[in-house]
Amino acid sequence: MIGSPLQFLRNASKSRQDAVMIIFPIVVTAGFFLACWSAGTAFAKNCDPLTMLQLAIPQIGEQGSKCESLPFWGDLASITLTITAALSIAVHFVLVARLQRLGEKLTASGLVVDTSELRSELEGHLLRWKCHPVLRIVLLLVCLLGSVFFYIRTHDRSQVFVGLSRQTSGHTSAESFENTWWMNFENHRYITSAWLLLGAIGGYYAVKQGALYLYLVREIRKTDWEFQYVPALRDENFGWAPVGEIINIVYVGFVNFAFASAVLFYVMGSERGGNWPEFAILVLGVLALLFSAVALGMLIKFMVKNHRGVIDREKMRVLENASDPTEVESAAYWMAYGTHLHLAPQSYPLRSRLKPLLALAPGVFALSRVFAELRK
Repeated sequence: MIGSPLQFLRNASKSRQDAVMIIFPIVVTAGFFLACWSAGTAFAKNCDPLTMLQLAIPQIGEQGSKCESLPFWGDLASITLTITAALSIAVHFVLVARLQRLGEKLTASGLVVDTSELRSELEGHLLRWKCHPVLRIVLLLVCLLGSVFFYIRTHDRSQVFVGLSRQTSGHTSAESFENTWWMNFENHRYITSAWLLLGAIGGYYAVKQGALYLYLVREIRKTDWEFQYVPALRDENFGWAPVGEIINIVYVGFVNFAFASAVLFYVMGSERGGNWPEFAILVLGVLALLFSAVALGMLIKFMVKNHRGVIDREKMRVLENASDPTEVESAAYWMAYGTHLHLAPQSYPLRSRLKPLLALAPGVFALSRVFAELRK
């Protein structure tokens, strides 16, 4: 069932894999937009994404609104969750594809001589999932129930509809927004069902992604590879680019989890009491972010530790071979080699050092909104 997309991604270049993670959520979101267009719920007069953004973040603008219904285009929370669910699916497949080629790429870069153990371990991990169809079906059903519960909770108790009514100064009631919501099941059953299925599938692959993070942490802790020194003239990332590709995926997963958790936490909040689902979402979101953070930290620590070890080992070789004054040419070579080692990064080997910090900014912003909601 999943062989075809995995095969395509496995053979695709990094840029094409990145394009899939960008294009797939856009296509899925555009599909829902077109479906709502045909149902007449894509747009509504005086109701755009800024309306809900002002509701969620009052500091950015005026509170007044003339909204009389909640179309797809005006439902920024649902648009965000559509994107994050689709992105969760794309991220999982790209992560599996990159892990499948990790050993091959590490060998090709010259960083590691033999990665057959990694390939066999990964194949075993993926096979265990395939050999348990009942577990996969149960997980998907649990995610589907969670998606349905999200819809019922949002439709009946969400603070979003109350907030939109306040923005109109009571001109449009919260019940009216609930009834004219683009995802009202009574009026738009097929669109609502499709969206709930997307949410369930997105949650399913998010859980599988978390399982892959646990697998990564386990493999990193027990690996005993002997790493080789790859000069910058051969690879500007000193052979660590394949690991950097995995790190980038974990960054994307972290930001995706953060935004999805923040939006779910906000939407499921209620002024009618019974806020336990809101805090359940917070706990699950924190656990997901914890998995991402641990995997990310372990990957970076693994890379930095082993790169530093390779540099130190090569420096010792320089000292041993450049100390013989009778071998002038050899000593000159080793001194030049030592200078090259001295100029190489001593800890983080990847060329881009600012990008990882900037990549966390959206996730930090999303989490700040969660804490803002908690302070209310």
